[in-house]
Parts: sequence; C-alpha cells; structure tokens
Amino acid sequence: MESALHLKRSIGMIRGKNDKVDSYRIARYAMVNSDEAKLVSPSNQTLQLLKDLLASRTRIGKSIQSINVSVRELQKVDKRSGAELARLNKPALEGLRKSKAAIEKRMQELISNDPELKGIFALATSVKGVGPVLATELLIYTHKFTRMTNVKQLACYCGVAPFTHTSGTSVRGKTRTSHFANMALKKTLHLAVINAIRNKLLHRILAVVKRRTPYVLNYAELNLVKS
Repeated sequence: MESALHLKRSIGMIRGKNDKVDSYRIARYAMVNSDEAKLVSPSNQTLQLLKDLLASRTRIGKSIQSINVSVRELQKVDKRSGAELARLNKPALEGLRKSKAAIEKRMQELISNDPELKGIFALATSVKGVGPVLATELLIYTHKFTRMTNVKQLACYCGVAPFTHTSGTSVRGKTRTSHFANMALKKTLHLAVINAIRNKLLHRILAVVKRRTPYVLNYAELNLVKS
C-alpha cells in the first residue's frame, strides 16, 4: 500500500490530468519504486468491524456535540427558545447516547472474544493514562502494532514527533510537529496524556501536603536537570 499524497507529490510539477495519463504515472511510479515495495496483509474481519464501529462512534459523538453546542449558544441569546430547543432535542440526544453506548459495548465484546486482541488490549491499558478508546484506536490503526515497528514511526503517525525546519544559515524555523498525521488518534492521545499528567500532579500535591514537606526532585530528575 502507498499513500496517495506521497505518490502525487513524487510526480513533480504537472499540467492537466486525465485517467489515461494518471494510470501511466501510477504504473511508472510502481515500476521505479518496486524494490521498496512491502507486502501488507489486509485487516481481518474483527479489526475491520472494529474500525467501522469506531467511525460510527466518532460520527455519533460529533452529532451529540453539534446539538449541545447549538442549544447552549441559543440559550445565551434567548433563554426561552433555548429551553424549548433543549426539550425537543432531548429524545434525540438520549437515542444517540444509547447508540454510542451500544457501539462501545459491541467493540468491547469483539476485543474480549479475540484472544490476541484481548491480550494486546490488556497490555496497552495497563499503562497509566491509556483508556479503552485510545487502546482500541491504536489496535485498529497500527493493525495490532504490526505496521509500526518502532516508536519513531508510531510517534510520526500520531503527529507528536518533532521535525526541524532549517536550510543553510538563512532559514532557522522552529522545530515543530507535522500536520501529516492521524489527527483523530493525536487528539485521543493528547487527552490521555493530559489526564495522566493531572493525575500524577494531584498525587504529588496530596503527598507533600500530607507529609508537610515541600516537593523535592528525585535523584534521577536532579541529574537530568543538572546535565
């Protein structure tokens, strides 16, 4: 499999297009880069169904958010109309939430009924901050962690790997992440990291208050700061 965007950009500057010319360009690209081709096994039925269920869950979540936002915005302008709209939309929201819960339950059943998926899912969720949604997305998008062979590839795919932007002595851009990434996975990962940091911060605050002593960096952190 090859990224359509990668193929398009590799062709270079072109003028005009039609099916005949496009087919020639694709065939030529495949021939020139045949030595770099990698065989990819298709997703099994369980993973494909999980992917479809996840997409449906995402659409339902966006619908719920869209309705809630429109109601809240109207309530700020006209409380009476906002209350009426909230009342009329209540059955729809309840139905959407039930559908979302049913989809999540079905996804959990599929993972539990597959020994391999269940094992990987358990390992992923054993990491602090990783919940069912993030673990499921990683299972689906990485094809059970077989299509990403190292952390750099996974970080790049999730859009969290930093890239430099320099050229000679004149261009010194900021190091930043690329927008060529799986934005849905990046968003879920971002929320998981924030929750994990918050949880760790609360643990530390409670610990120093109970001990009545200020927080002190541990030995490893002190060495890291000094270096």
